[in-house]
Amino acid sequence: MKYIDWKFLLVGAVMVLAAGAAFVLKPSRVQQDKAMFDLEEIILRSFGDWRVDPYVVLIPPTPDVEADLKALYAQSVSRAYVNSRGDRVMLMVAYGGDQSNALKAHMQEVCYAAQGFEIRNLSHDTLLLHGETIPVTRMLAVRGPRSEPVTYWLTVGDRVLLGRLDRLMVQLRFGLSGRIPDGMLVRVSNISTDPTRAFKEHEEFIGALLGGMRRGEARRLFGSLSS
Repeated sequence: MKYIDWKFLLVGAVMVLAAGAAFVLKPSRVQQDKAMFDLEEIILRSFGDWRVDPYVVLIPPTPDVEADLKALYAQSVSRAYVNSRGDRVMLMVAYGGDQSNALKAHMQEVCYAAQGFEIRNLSHDTLLLHGETIPVTRMLAVRGPRSEPVTYWLTVGDRVLLGRLDRLMVQLRFGLSGRIPDGMLVRVSNISTDPTRAFKEHEEFIGALLGGMRRGEARRLFGSLSS
């Protein structure tokens, strides 16, 4: 008898349950807290040793990726920051009020690959910042001479998601509760040929960003208040 990995069986079972929940318990109305905030305001332009860099113009994504972002997210902020040492990082934060359609998390390895990048060293890690644990995904995106280490995380409702099984489990939970989850994408990256050093800079930057925000607003970046 051919051996079948139990993980595939579990994913299949969750998919069936999630599909049933979506059909039987489809929310008739949005039952989440309204997102009464403006990303442009809550994402600070200066914090700690970091300031918005007015001399860097960020290159927008390709039109198809931009269309996907607009379909998934109602608000987004993209900025470049610099510190007193001259270190530069790019920040992208996006918020979507309805992530119930198969929990359409915008996985950045897929996004970057769609723009012609080769994805290397994709891995998961955990940041411990200000008493909060944030599971993150890290990768190196390479296209020609451009080498871009990336740290990001995605939230749906009150959960940071790392993979397909995570998304299916959260879909089932929200389907059973009859609520429509919101979601957040937070991405930090820079141009560097030294990923180890770059990831340390990302951690420093994220810690300063969250430390400069009011706690309620910071929590929106690593878990929705509507849970």
